[in-house]
Amino acid sequence: MVRRRRTQGERKMETRQLLLDSAVETFAKFGFHGCSVDKIAEYAGFSKGAVYAHFSSKEELFLAIMEQQMHAHVQNILAVIDRHHSITHFIETMQDYVHSIRQENRVWSMLNMEFLLYAMREESVSHKWSEMIQKSIRHISDAVDQLMVTKKHQSPLTADEMAWIILSLENGMAIFHYISKEDMPEHLYGKALQNILFPPLLEK
Repeated sequence: MVRRRRTQGERKMETRQLLLDSAVETFAKFGFHGCSVDKIAEYAGFSKGAVYAHFSSKEELFLAIMEQQMHAHVQNILAVIDRHHSITHFIETMQDYVHSIRQENRVWSMLNMEFLLYAMREESVSHKWSEMIQKSIRHISDAVDQLMVTKKHQSPLTADEMAWIILSLENGMAIFHYISKEDMPEHLYGKALQNILFPPLLEK
């Protein structure tokens, strides 16, 4: 069987992904400021010129990492919403999903915190990251809105507000989980999501 030769574009995309994968490991190990383009290139097995052929700066490379991760994460959340059987099932599934990524995504949480500090000091970076977040919120909001319509469920919150809560709860709890996970109440994310998005009716 004759193997198909990869096109120049495919080879370029493969190199770009190898650089991104290498950068994830390097940034996680040395931090944003402690990581250099030389180190990223060395870990990936390429020259520094190869890095600059795909990314104009270390900052752009980090933004590309965050965009890729955020896109994958939002797609996973959309998949959870799409395969629900009920509102209750959606919340239970989100609880299971959040629990599973906490076990696997410690590196990504570190990178999020690392870049958050940098973005808070650099307005241009903060603006770019904000655009990524807004895009993610729109996708989740649209999916939540469709869920509410399909299940004929009402909430005191708008779909946009729900989307912000879904992401904010997850990110906030992830921080404390890695610091004092043994002390964090079990299934807290799901319980909080249930009570915030769909609070029980108060007795008159």
